Amino acid sequence: MTASSFNFIVLTIHLSFILHSSHGFEVMQPQHRTVNSDGSASISCEHTANITSVEDVQLSAIAPTGRRTILCQKGMENCKNIIMHQENLNKFLFIILNIGPEAMDMKYECEFTVKKDDLDYTTTGAPTILLPGQKEGVSAFSPCPPSPSVPPPQPQDQLRWIIIGLLALMLIYSCIITSFYIRLRVSSNDPENSTYVVMRKAPLQRYPPDIYCG
Repeated sequence: MTASSFNFIVLTIHLSFILHSSHGFEVMQPQHRTVNSDGSASISCEHTANITSVEDVQLSAIAPTGRRTILCQKGMENCKNIIMHQENLNKFLFIILNIGPEAMDMKYECEFTVKKDDLDYTTTGAPTILLPGQKEGVSAFSPCPPSPSVPPPQPQDQLRWIIIGLLALMLIYSCIITSFYIRLRVSSNDPENSTYVVMRKAPLQRYPPDIYCG
């Protein structure tokens, strides 16, 4: 390799670096997103290019096999289960609806195409992974919620139950004493249990004759 060829290669690399630094931009998107309880999730896509308009923006799904499918794109009339909302010139929001088990296996990639100095530049972000979220108040990563424990009885409640127990015992005792008393009274008044005593007549008393008149 001659010296002139070497210098040409170095100059080309240097110019490429300068052009990339002046016209390149980054695309930022969240690394993880948690699925809501209604089966939806939102992915924000944002770029750092200093431009006045966006040529194209799209959200794609990447399957485990590496297959890439465009889910929603600027200008697409019907984005199935996708809502695209532009917050400002540099930020777009994609809301994914009706997320099922297959969608959880996908990775979601944002891509921007901008024009600067009559040239189109396209950059993609690091794909976002969906994480299972809460459904019906139970988290998919946490065990079943413990059942609420019964609070221990308070001292006042214990004292109240003790008094109630004592009153119940006194009432039972009174009922037993009353029943015995009634049985004794009935037994004492029963004619069959009474003793018949024969009353003897007293002899007639004779008075002296002097007390009779005429």
